[in-house]
Amino acid sequence: MDKLVTIRTFSSSVDFEMVKAYLESMGIECFGRDEVINRAYLANVNGGVKLEVREEQLEEAIRLLIDGGYLKKEDFEPSQEMKWAEKVLEFFRLK
Repeated sequence: MDKLVTIRTFSSSVDFEMVKAYLESMGIECFGRDEVINRAYLANVNGGVKLEVREEQLEEAIRLLIDGGYLKKEDFEPSQEMKWAEKVLEFFRLK
C-alpha cells in the first residue's frame, strides 16, 4: 500500500476542495482525511481537513501548490516557536 503524506490542513472544506481539484487537474491523486467529520460537525473541530497525497507524488504536489500560489516556500521553514524550542533542546543536550 502506498504511503500517504499530509501536505496541508484546511479549516474550510471549500478551500480543501478547491486545492484538491487543482492538484487533481494536474494529475496528482489527492485524499482528504477527516473531511466528513469536518463537514458534519463544527468546522475545524478535529483540526480541519488534511490534504494527503501519495509519497511518490509529494515533491511534484508541493511544487504545483507553490506555483499555483496555494503554498509559499516559507511555509516549510520552522516557526519562531520551533526555533526557540530547538535552542532549548540543544542547550539541554550540551549538558
